[in-house]
Amino acid sequence: MTRSAIRHALEIAARLVGRVLAPVAALLLFAIMALMVADVIGRYLFNAPIRGAYEIIEFLMCLMILSALPLVSLQGRHVEASLVADLVPRAATLLHWIAGLTAAGLLGLLAMLMWNYAGQLARQNAQSLFGAIPHAPFATFMAVLFAIAAVTALIATAIRKPGDGPAVE
Repeated sequence: MTRSAIRHALEIAARLVGRVLAPVAALLLFAIMALMVADVIGRYLFNAPIRGAYEIIEFLMCLMILSALPLVSLQGRHVEASLVADLVPRAATLLHWIAGLTAAGLLGLLAMLMWNYAGQLARQNAQSLFGAIPHAPFATFMAVLFAIAAVTALIATAIRKPGDGPAVE
């Protein structure tokens, strides 16, 4: 395979991740909003709050943030400090690759640790205090999202050039 064919395949994978995770993150954000509104209305108008709403919102918030993390990497919307690259422009490419590989490695490590933790939660049958919501499925989904974030960090490192700045879409 040529370098341009590999780059094209990576760009297609990046678009696929964006098309899948953007609606997921938006749906999770909408669910958080709808649950908060319903809980407040139930609490103040009917004196009947939704049982476990706070816990559900916490879980959904974690999933929403992890769903958006790969999108942030792919679009170059994360915080960057280019002090060294500005002082030594020749180092920009090397720093770009070091940062990308480090981010991918750390996200991969987090995916592995979260996967192991999800197994532990499943064995213990861990549940939330008020809503009796099992923790293991959320932790498993978070582990998968961390793994996707690790892969997209690699893809973003490969298809983005140092100093590209935010992608405009």
